Amino acid sequence: MEKVDISEVIEWAKQFLAQSEKEITNEERKEQQKYAILVQKPGDKVLLSKLLDESSQIRNNKKLAHRMKVLIDRYGVPEFFGFADKILIKLFTAFGYLFDFIAVPIFKQRLRSDTSKVIINEAPSLLKRHLQQRREQKIGQNVNLLGEVVLGDGEANHRYQHYLEALKDPQINYISIKISGIYAQINPLNYELNKIELCERLSNIYQRAIDFPFIDENGISSSKFVNLDMEEYKDTELTLDVFTTVLDLPQFKNYQAGIVVQAYLPDAWQFQSRLLEFAKKRVAEGGAPIKMRLVKGANLQMETIISSLKGWEIPTYSTKTEVDANYLRLLDRALEHENAEVVHIGVASHNFFTLGYAYLLSQKNKVDEFVTFEMLEGMANHLPRVMRTLGKQIILYTPVVKNEHFLNAVSYLVRRLDENTGKDNFLSYSFNLKVDSEHWKFLQEQFVEAYKLKESVSTTPRRTQNRNLPAIPQTDFFTFRNEPDTNFDLKPNRLWADEIRRKWKKSVDDKPYHIPLQIGEKEVISENKRTYLDRSQNSEICVCEASLANLDQVKEILAVAEKDASGWRQTLPEERNRILHEVATNLSNHRGDLIGCMAAITGKSFTEGDVEVSEAIDFCRFYPVSMQLFTNLETITCTPKGIIMVIPPWNFPLAIPVGGVTAALAGGNTVILKPATVAYPVAWQFAKLFWEAGVPKDALQLFCADGYEPVNYLTTHPSIKHIILTGGTDTAFRLLENNPTCPLSAETGGKNAIILTASGDRDHAIQNIITSAFSNAGQKCSACSLLLLEKEVYHDTEFKTKLTDAVTSLYTGSIWNGGNVVGPMITNQNEKLLHAIDHLEEGEWWLVKPEFADEKKFILKPCVKWGVKPGSYTFTTELFAPLLAVVCIDDLQHGIKLVNSSEYGLTSGLQSLDESEQLLWKNSIEAGNLYINRGITGAIVNRQPFGGMKRSAFGGGIKAGGSNYVSCFINITEKPLEGTVPKVSHTLAAILHSDDTARFNKAVESYQVNMESVFSQERECNKLIGEQNIFRYLPLRNMALRIYPEDELCDVLMILVAANIARTPVTLSIAKEDPKLETLQKGINKECIIKIQSDDEFLNDIEQYERIRTCSSRLQYELYKQAARLGKYIATAKPLVEGRVELLHYLKEQSIAFEYHRYGSITDTME
Repeated sequence: MEKVDISEVIEWAKQFLAQSEKEITNEERKEQQKYAILVQKPGDKVLLSKLLDESSQIRNNKKLAHRMKVLIDRYGVPEFFGFADKILIKLFTAFGYLFDFIAVPIFKQRLRSDTSKVIINEAPSLLKRHLQQRREQKIGQNVNLLGEVVLGDGEANHRYQHYLEALKDPQINYISIKISGIYAQINPLNYELNKIELCERLSNIYQRAIDFPFIDENGISSSKFVNLDMEEYKDTELTLDVFTTVLDLPQFKNYQAGIVVQAYLPDAWQFQSRLLEFAKKRVAEGGAPIKMRLVKGANLQMETIISSLKGWEIPTYSTKTEVDANYLRLLDRALEHENAEVVHIGVASHNFFTLGYAYLLSQKNKVDEFVTFEMLEGMANHLPRVMRTLGKQIILYTPVVKNEHFLNAVSYLVRRLDENTGKDNFLSYSFNLKVDSEHWKFLQEQFVEAYKLKESVSTTPRRTQNRNLPAIPQTDFFTFRNEPDTNFDLKPNRLWADEIRRKWKKSVDDKPYHIPLQIGEKEVISENKRTYLDRSQNSEICVCEASLANLDQVKEILAVAEKDASGWRQTLPEERNRILHEVATNLSNHRGDLIGCMAAITGKSFTEGDVEVSEAIDFCRFYPVSMQLFTNLETITCTPKGIIMVIPPWNFPLAIPVGGVTAALAGGNTVILKPATVAYPVAWQFAKLFWEAGVPKDALQLFCADGYEPVNYLTTHPSIKHIILTGGTDTAFRLLENNPTCPLSAETGGKNAIILTASGDRDHAIQNIITSAFSNAGQKCSACSLLLLEKEVYHDTEFKTKLTDAVTSLYTGSIWNGGNVVGPMITNQNEKLLHAIDHLEEGEWWLVKPEFADEKKFILKPCVKWGVKPGSYTFTTELFAPLLAVVCIDDLQHGIKLVNSSEYGLTSGLQSLDESEQLLWKNSIEAGNLYINRGITGAIVNRQPFGGMKRSAFGGGIKAGGSNYVSCFINITEKPLEGTVPKVSHTLAAILHSDDTARFNKAVESYQVNMESVFSQERECNKLIGEQNIFRYLPLRNMALRIYPEDELCDVLMILVAANIARTPVTLSIAKEDPKLETLQKGINKECIIKIQSDDEFLNDIEQYERIRTCSSRLQYELYKQAARLGKYIATAKPLVEGRVELLHYLKEQSIAFEYHRYGSITDTME
């Protein structure tokens, strides 16, 4: 093959630039100048992106006018506007925004006009005129029909029909389509069926292109050309597979079609190899050639964001030089004569050097007849004319949209704006480009580096996750990193998932396996057993049976735990850390069996189960690592509490129990696990992995209870030092009532809402709502069960249509069918759900009616109840099912009031692009986990520590999956004071005995330091791209400090100062007989309110406080009992000098996740 020298390309590029200077018009030069300004002034680019984006989303003219004013005031009047436009903008911000009914329509019309050269109007007369003009210029048009976001089958079918109709248009001879635009059910776990259905659609499109040929000006008829676009990495293999499969059908033997290959993917070399192999065989058998449209790739930002969020390798090259080098390498092979004649090549680029390389190489190899040069319509429009002067065929990629859907094309505009003004993009340097200028030298050097690298650039795919291979054990026990979920888009992982299905989808011929009762080292087969049926198979297949534990056996389990024969409670933290990391490796290696077991036993889909395995692995690594924070503190000693009982739910049968067990084990405690009865086999599956890793069988025991008595015995036994519960609010109260003195850490119910304001992206909101409401069949405590719509959105017919399309497009049924995303519920006896289905209150109606997909009524198709009123049954009741209730609100403040009126406060979401709304909402909502412009489920360890407020949480307000959680399950005592005398001195020290002054001042110093460095900071948890995750501490609404005569004055004052530093209002309750009363009355100034109360008076008073603090646990039983009845937490630990621990008693934790990118474009983060 001939070669092209660097010097030849550089000379060609210089001549091309010179010719482009001759071709460019004054109008085009002005456009170039605008782009140059956007490159030089990033603020102008951000403003333009936001104006484009928000004008497409906010339908309310008054709101949009206000937002435009806010944005222009913030970023200033853009330099790229002309003098007259600048005057108009200044007038708009001065008073014009008040006349929104005039200003906004003018702005939108101007926006459409200014972008008319980039996005062509699909109106027949306008499109026809444009296509004719380009045809007269001998410039081809690759038409890309833009439209609504595909949220469901309805829009996908509409887009599909739109393509079929477009191919009837005699003016159109070339179109591009994406498989995700014509098919809404792409699911890697249903790959084969997806392929069959897509092949059918693509076959019909190809046939339409043949049946309605294009007739040129010479009367020559030819089939219309269809090009398959590539965008997201996840769809590349399916797109290529569908393309070759359809073209291999006999009826398309002589039809020529094309497909895109993206050079920014190292995989592109393999894709090209497959195309060449396919095309050579096809042509050898008498078939037509195919075409490869070679692009650099325009989805880099989105791929980067997805990779960051998922923890996957970025599939693209990491540098622009590597991308360019790969492009040149692909060109080298593509332009070999034997390849070019079977796979024609479309060279898609504006880069002068790339164009020159392809032009010269195609000339030298005498393959120029097989080559077209391709650019973007509306981007440097003079360059196609330059190519035409060279006699080359030029095709422009031309986005086309109907006028009424223009605003749906804004995502394309924003991405193109971001791409074409990026620091590495050729176009961003080409504006007013001069030979030998600094920009020219930069671009030339960029090409030279790529040229030198092209032979050695790696073509090994970057994303290589393979679940068939053993997990690599993590050797760093001091640094935590989240475990990535499975990427089912990768073929090895899809095959791995198929194997899970084959193993765990039992048949009538499979003998159910048996789970024994484990008592320490002893295995017991009980007389009473429970059978487990597969609800995805109509409860006709028995998966397994488990031995049940009676009261005597549970007593034996407790005795084994009390004895601690293995000495687990004496192990060093470092050894526990090592063992729990080994557990994590075991879980990773048995991911498939854990997913399969959850699917068979609890009806979890593979994707939902996979996420749980990752979370369980995270817990096993995170909790022992976070324990180091406390064991490394110099002023305290950490020891195990003893025996911890863990009572997890059935809806997260793996992650939540593993989390509770691991948090307890990390502190050196012995654990008795009482899993949810209906999910017990999953617990048995993971418990074996703990034992195999080195956790002694007396340190972790589990049982499936034969009735309530064994459980009640344990939960009331004095040897149980702490209970970890995830379950219903009623269960939490029952545990507290039965054993008021036993500490309880409980995550309970939620009636969670997403608010969508008129300033939100409605299409994106629907995607988030669907995920939040219906994943895991709505059986998540964090699920969105309430959707609060600002009245403008509530009455929007288009929104209802789109929501209905999205909901009814969720495939529902057996989870063994990979296409189903909603599987069976855990029970068909959910009385609350059945009541909500059977009863419509005043004003309520079904937007999507409830329908069961199976005869036994375990599988409920997602449904939507419209017109739900505050205070109604559906509004207030946690239903735990795929039922979404929709409520109308006047505005955001009304929505916040309704959300906060709930007794629950677990998760909450806001969909709004308005930063002022985001700020108001996040500082007003009473919930533990807040989510802005994303779904409200799927909290990830350390990234979004999980736990609620109000009736959604019981205990000290410390979140699971957060760095403080392990401190709940250890005894922390203070070491004798050592070291230097504190620098600070508090006024309250004056009322202390001199022996206590040093301790008190040391505590004050520690409290101040930790408040400033830790507790007053909003911490960014992971520094991800595209999503901000903030963890922060909030003061309590109020707190009561009840003190007793035996309490030390120093302890009392330490508590008061700690509360004051934490900004939590505190009321000191003291009996009139207490000898400290007079001292406190004289010494205390503004630190607290003093209430002189008897014990009974205090008991009657505690309901008004968010939390109770005492100096010790030596309290009257009646106080514990009253606190239990009210669900109040009493912090009884003796106050510590160590502020990193002590201040936790006066604060609550909150997590805030904010998706801040728009279509992959990143402008700013949350204020």
